[in-house]
Amino acid sequence: MNIIDDFIKQYNKEFDYYQKLSQIVANKIEDQLFKRGLKAIVTFRAKRPERLNDKLVKRNEEKQYKMIDDIFKDIVDLAGIRISLYFPSDREIIDEILSELFHVEKTKKFPSAAHTPIYTKRFSGYWATHYRVKLKEESLTKRYLDTLAEIQVASVLMHAWSEVEHDLVYKPFTGDLSKEELAILDEINGLVLSGEIALERLQSAMAERTSKKENITDKFELTNYLINSIMSRNMPHNLGNTSLLNNYLITTKSLNIKSLNDYLDKINIDSKDSISDQILNDLLINDYDTKKPNLKTYFKNLNISERKASGFESFIKCWVVLEKATREFLTEEEIKSRKFMIPDFKILKEKKILTVAETSQLSQIRQVRNYLLHGIETPTENYLKDSFQILKSLTQKVVDKVPTKATKEKLIKEIAEI
Repeated sequence: MNIIDDFIKQYNKEFDYYQKLSQIVANKIEDQLFKRGLKAIVTFRAKRPERLNDKLVKRNEEKQYKMIDDIFKDIVDLAGIRISLYFPSDREIIDEILSELFHVEKTKKFPSAAHTPIYTKRFSGYWATHYRVKLKEESLTKRYLDTLAEIQVASVLMHAWSEVEHDLVYKPFTGDLSKEELAILDEINGLVLSGEIALERLQSAMAERTSKKENITDKFELTNYLINSIMSRNMPHNLGNTSLLNNYLITTKSLNIKSLNDYLDKINIDSKDSISDQILNDLLINDYDTKKPNLKTYFKNLNISERKASGFESFIKCWVVLEKATREFLTEEEIKSRKFMIPDFKILKEKKILTVAETSQLSQIRQVRNYLLHGIETPTENYLKDSFQILKSLTQKVVDKVPTKATKEKLIKEIAEI
């Protein structure tokens, strides 16, 4: 028995392990795509032993495997996942998601200039990005942490074409293809690339139709509109986690298109906060007086218990009052010169409303606020209670120095109602 036979024998015993790993990775991706309102088809598989054997025999001619470990290091797609995008321009958002979900060990983009095709093509061939990833540590997935999985990202059309080409050209079971057959595959590739352009136009047309509506009521529609708005405004692709905005949409039932465009126009592209985070912040502040968003429902939608949701709601309501009060210290000239709506709390230190130490406390409490809104981390009851008391005390101090009497009285009343 040679080294390849030994490997296949061992792999057969571990097949279920790789199948489970690919399923875990696929489930994580599907969950995020659904929450963020992105259209794609996610499939997974462990490499079939019989296909793997044929591949190893061919690769061994060049690699000359000495040990079983050599094969494990060489074959990176024993656990394979495919993301087939409805819209090719979503690639950058997928890149962002995969970087958040996994440890990305290596990224490979196609077409590769180093690749020498069998046939001189007129069209560029396979357009995709492959990611070699490992799971991040979780109690339920520890046994899979050190194993690579390969994620292939391309459009639905490109994946279909590549499947045909790969089986016919690189795994020819009935002999090598003729020049005419290769030319036909090349021609189909040209149609696929044209199809990708059509998909991008379709995505833009859908966003254009959305722009003529008064309100957005669907999360997929919201995400698509945001992606196209970012591209049309030539903004950096820092969309962030749209699931938070989608959760807000579920809470309020609809988002006004005109208001959404106003928020997009006020995005600070130099901010560390993502575009989604900045829009969510503006929605919370500006809808607070009119729509009265049910923050308790927002948090319950993040799978937070009823009791904890009440505590989270009080904290965020107090934060909203703080931001509203902070804006009152801007002069008319400062308001005109400031495009961005998220206030910088440094102004409270500059105008001697808060001390340096108190401003530093606000920075720490802002981290708590981010964790709550994002559902990243659930602080202990005591920690949240202490943070809330500090926030409320600082907010009261800022409100007490608001220059406009009517606004001050309104904000004092809002604090009392928390």
